[in-house]
Amino acid sequence: MNDEFREYAVKTHWSPYDEAAVLRMDWLKRAELAKSITCQGLLVDLSLDQHPEVREGAAQNPKTPVSTLKRLSEQDLCSSVQDAAKRTLDSLMPASS
Repeated sequence: MNDEFREYAVKTHWSPYDEAAVLRMDWLKRAELAKSITCQGLLVDLSLDQHPEVREGAAQNPKTPVSTLKRLSEQDLCSSVQDAAKRTLDSLMPASS
């Protein structure tokens, strides 16, 4: 993992420049970052990526907005993305007693 990747993986304050830099990365890096970043706007962007692996990374991230997770779980054309979003949504819901 290079320094730039590590920097973005732990970043908590995002500038438009940072977001643009991630969107320019190759899809493998975008997919990996989508699993751990905290920038909700960028997660929404990544949830619309052309590569299903990137969308699946966003679907696995609990920081992805709930409305985006619901869209992925119901409307994404890739079943692995739908399943990942459903698992994430389930993990965010409090257990009923």
